[in-house]
Amino acid sequence: MTSEEFRALALGLPNVQAATSLGNEEFRVAGAVFATLGSPDVTRAVIKLSPQDQAEFMGMAPNAFSPAHGGPGARGATRVRLAAVEPPVLRRALEAACRKVLSGVTPAARSPRASSGTG
Repeated sequence: MTSEEFRALALGLPNVQAATSLGNEEFRVAGAVFATLGSPDVTRAVIKLSPQDQAEFMGMAPNAFSPAHGGPGARGATRVRLAAVEPPVLRRALEAACRKVLSGVTPAARSPRASSGTG
């Protein structure tokens, strides 16, 4: 998997927008970041999973998924080695990250109008 394929999978999810922050490309839904590409380089990404989802994906593809360092990793922040992950598995992980992030967003912020700043 390449960084371009990662980007296409992330942007293919409903209501996802990309932005750049500190040299990394962030993917947001309802204004909240669920994935970052380029951490530490374009061969890797970080996605925000629940600890349960993190364990599931690490069990499925241990060469592709690993916890981020420290507290964020214990809370589900998961590093992804792009060369080691199959697109269908990554898509499922990105969908899980979107669901996790949306579960912490207020209902009004979930609408596309609210996240685009047109409301």
